[in-house]
Amino acid sequence: KQLVSYEQQLIKYFQKMRSIKDNSKSKSRIVLNILRSSQRKGLLFDYNLKTGFILNYTVKKDPQKYNISHEQAQRYSLHPQSVVGTQLYETLGLEGEIGLAIKKLKEWAAPRPVEKNLMTISDTVYIKPEPLGVVLIIGAWNYPWAVTIQPLIGAIAAGNAAVVKPSEVCVHTAKVMEDLLPLYIDKELYPVVTGGVSETQELLRQRFDHIFYTGNSVVGKLIMEAAAKHLTPVTLELGGKSPCYIDRNCDISIACRRVAWGKYTNCGQTCIAPDYILCDPSIQDRVIEEVKKAIKEFYTDNPKTCPDYGRIINQRHFKRIINMLEDSTIAVGGDNDESDCYIAPTVLRDVKPEAKVMQEEIFGPLLPILSVSGLDEAIKFINKGEKPLALYVFSSDNKVITRMADDTSSGGLLANDCLVHFSVNSLPFGGVGNSGMGCYHGKYSFDQLSHLRGCLIKQLNMEGVNSMRYPPHTPKKLGWARFFILQNVDLGWVGRMVLLAVLAVVAAVVLKVSRRREKHSPRDGNHQRPQDILSRHLCHDTILLQF
Repeated sequence: KQLVSYEQQLIKYFQKMRSIKDNSKSKSRIVLNILRSSQRKGLLFDYNLKTGFILNYTVKKDPQKYNISHEQAQRYSLHPQSVVGTQLYETLGLEGEIGLAIKKLKEWAAPRPVEKNLMTISDTVYIKPEPLGVVLIIGAWNYPWAVTIQPLIGAIAAGNAAVVKPSEVCVHTAKVMEDLLPLYIDKELYPVVTGGVSETQELLRQRFDHIFYTGNSVVGKLIMEAAAKHLTPVTLELGGKSPCYIDRNCDISIACRRVAWGKYTNCGQTCIAPDYILCDPSIQDRVIEEVKKAIKEFYTDNPKTCPDYGRIINQRHFKRIINMLEDSTIAVGGDNDESDCYIAPTVLRDVKPEAKVMQEEIFGPLLPILSVSGLDEAIKFINKGEKPLALYVFSSDNKVITRMADDTSSGGLLANDCLVHFSVNSLPFGGVGNSGMGCYHGKYSFDQLSHLRGCLIKQLNMEGVNSMRYPPHTPKKLGWARFFILQNVDLGWVGRMVLLAVLAVVAAVVLKVSRRREKHSPRDGNHQRPQDILSRHLCHDTILLQF
């Protein structure tokens, strides 16, 4: 019913939009005006409408429906030949995110009571989550569904309108997204904008209420610069060189198996893939051998023909990765085919910190191994670089894990495994420093894309309590204010009622006593008012602590 009420307005706007053929800047502004107008009029505040939009969305990729050949699907999709792999790494997490949002939305959106101080004990104090407005979501190409739709779920749940900009690098996925999303969610409130750099730049010239970007730090800085012109808040999910320390005191076979899975999934094109290994020189040969065994187990003797091994996204990235091999020693793999954008799972040994492969995030199937004398040197090396998006440590000694957690900083930390923390929607996922800002997943997505509005509702009574804040200011009033403001209480509903009842009884008794004294006392200069007597009694620390 709410959607119908805006039908005429939307028709008017779009008729105007069609009359402007070439002025893309005006088009962008009109679209944003529609989104912001609908959002502000409360269209997206309705719980049933929000859950309906979320519930209606399901991911269905059918290459034949969109005339995408099998070869094209292999070349451009996330897992070229593995339908099961696509579901595992892309859509399975979205199903969980959608289910959680529907289940928890009422709880997330409800007012959140907070602790009070004695000054506000009788007031209603709470946090009210409110939509930000219109959110721009700029997705990435490495997991185009997961990192684009997951923020969209949070944006819808929080009551925002959103403009979705999939990466132009994954051209076929962007086309499918453009065709599919309008079938499940409102295309006026959640339009999909495809195109390249010029379209993205035009979007960034517009004023949004939040920008959510997933990609690299170079582009992240440009996004932040554009957002700063409108003081638009941003969430930047970036990356970096995520280190992996393998302690001598662990099951090296299992550790290397898990590292190999985390590294070579999606051909190494994962923002939280272990970028390099730090280990003692005495176990380097063993690590290389175990990683080699895991590669053979996962991708057979010939990964090029394995349906579960992917390809580099395009030839530009292929050349960038191949150039990193120049000054390093290949221990495993190294085979490549530029025409197929294929690079075999590769391990590099005895890598130096100044090697090319260590100067930037690899984002490909190269695994350098650097030698360190122990935990202290590993921590020192990690802390020399930028703060990574993820940090991995493999050890059977909890003291080693605790030390790594305490003495380093990273977006996330995972001990004795790789990648799987991304699947836990009760954990915030995001970077720190150069690896990003802000976080999402589950409730964190909802909060990230909401304005948490602080609210305090007072009644127009009990004015005597406020006398301590009104001029003239005196040391005595300051003492009262210090006590009432700095004492936090969280008694719950029953506790508040009991406290108010006790205070009322004490106040009544004190007033009654003071009136008796006033009746029998001479009216001289030493006469004390009833409220002064009440203040003196209530100020007694022992009585108040008992309350």
